Amino acid sequence: MILAVGLALAELPLPDYRLAVTEAAGAEVARIARESTADEAEDFARRWMRAVGESARVQYEMGLAWRLAGDDARAAAAIDRSVELDPELVAARYDRGEIRLARGDIDGAAEDIAVVTRLEPRAWPGWFRAADVAARRGDAAAFEVALLAAFRHGFSIRLVASDPTWRGFVDDPRIGSVLRRLVTVYQGEAALEALRRD
Repeated sequence: MILAVGLALAELPLPDYRLAVTEAAGAEVARIARESTADEAEDFARRWMRAVGESARVQYEMGLAWRLAGDDARAAAAIDRSVELDPELVAARYDRGEIRLARGDIDGAAEDIAVVTRLEPRAWPGWFRAADVAARRGDAAAFEVALLAAFRHGFSIRLVASDPTWRGFVDDPRIGSVLRRLVTVYQGEAALEALRRD
């Protein structure tokens, strides 16, 4: 029996040391940002990257720290660099998509969110943002596909019930009827009323 356990363990792949170290550094950047300041988190990240090498994950966490601190320019720069280092880092693509959307760069946001939905097709956040992008473009067909996928993967319209943009979508002549129909069918009349409530 001991021999069988030993053979089974021998076949397990060894953990990726660089990945483990990078994940730990990213977690430390996030911890410092939470407990101190984004400046101190960035200082740690820069020192770590000088010693170990540039990391998409550490760059992303630095960007997130700046985003939470309200410095969108520094957040965007760090997250852009994160995406340059790893174009398929889902968290960085999602956040960069949100930043681009907030800046009115619908095409840039759509590019990032498409990567998110491709890499995480069973998670609602990417589909929710894809619906948001389609709505802003006035593309009712794409809006329906994306919102339906978001609902099927756990999105609740109540999460955006107080969002002025989504409230505006309810009466948008291009997509309002799709939104009202899907919310009513998948989440009920009360959810639609919550979206309409002032």
